[in-house]
Amino acid sequence: MNKAVWLLVALSIASGAAHAQSGLEEILVTGTKVEDTHIPATSLKRQADFLLLQVEISNDSRDYKIRRDEIYATLRAVLAAAERDHAIELSVIREDNIVLPLKLEDTTLNFQNNGVGGTLETTISIKTPIGSGASDGATPIAKLKNFVSSIKPAGRTTLDEGEETQVSVVNIAQYRDPVIQLFANDVRKVTTALGGDYRVVIRGLDQPIQWIRSGTLDVTIFVPYKYDIVPTSISSYSPEYRTSED
Repeated sequence: MNKAVWLLVALSIASGAAHAQSGLEEILVTGTKVEDTHIPATSLKRQADFLLLQVEISNDSRDYKIRRDEIYATLRAVLAAAERDHAIELSVIREDNIVLPLKLEDTTLNFQNNGVGGTLETTISIKTPIGSGASDGATPIAKLKNFVSSIKPAGRTTLDEGEETQVSVVNIAQYRDPVIQLFANDVRKVTTALGGDYRVVIRGLDQPIQWIRSGTLDVTIFVPYKYDIVPTSISSYSPEYRTSED
């Protein structure tokens, strides 16, 4: 790859670093590929870190205090069971898809009350690490479901599992550099094959990394870049004429 191409890559990496997601946050990976999602060929597919199962905990006792007390008693039983099983962790998911450890505090638990004589409910997530040798989701899914079924709820409390599992990734920003390296390797291969009469014009490499779920246990991590191969004989080039379908 010529120096001009490497300079474009370096500038894009530096610009993208300002957009990188911060710290060791655990992020819930949602969604699958949709029609207008541009996933470059040099995306990174890997296993997620955790498999999660949402559980709705509800209670329909007539008195609000009884509802609340019985839900908290059930949550304490769930926490105690998780402490005995080191392959299980308990979490709550914020609106921005950040996964947080479950704590018996109103600041982390989101209660919904359906009125006098109604139902009080909250939702938590049961999660388990995805082992490096996991070939499918059958074993961790069974692990999560068996854990939920082992809990004896207090009073009129019920535990209802979600229909679908979810996955999460810890510190997803760490994968930006490997994705960029995959891109640089791809550009090097293309320019080497074409020879010195062509150069690369890069678009979108300064954008934040993105991610989608790509299977029961897998996620695809990528930067939505595009690039054009143009002759070096062209002194100026603008991709603005290209349509969004390119």
